[in-house]
Amino acid sequence: MKFRREWSIPWRALMLLSLCVNVVLFTYVSVQWLRPGGFRAGAGVPLRMIERVAERLPAEDAEILWSIYRGKEAELAPLQAEYRLALMKAMKTAAQTNLDKAELEAAVKDARDKRVKIGDLVVSTFVEMLERISAKGRRQLVGGYFR
Repeated sequence: MKFRREWSIPWRALMLLSLCVNVVLFTYVSVQWLRPGGFRAGAGVPLRMIERVAERLPAEDAEILWSIYRGKEAELAPLQAEYRLALMKAMKTAAQTNLDKAELEAAVKDARDKRVKIGDLVVSTFVEMLERISAKGRRQLVGGYFR
């Protein structure tokens, strides 16, 4: 019995330490998430799309995609900033005590229109990429859909 008690003390300490680390991590993530400006809805979405597509391409075709994207980043950044501001306006409108339906609809429409502009730029990036990459790269992107 004495052996069992001595053996369990380090495990209890490790469990307590693990619990403390988890609480600290949870607190940090929560503070980052809830902090004003900490969560930027839509931020980085085009970049993640480009990353996912680039992973499916041969290296030389992925570099073509990245060069096209880098050329359009300067145009994309202000569109994303405008979208974030419009989205925040819609969220603030929705949070008002006395909800004005017309104001909310206008704010949501404005945010959607700005999001569509971002989508159009991303689509033009992909169309330009498809014109320039190899046939092998295009086949890899569509997978087995059209064989």
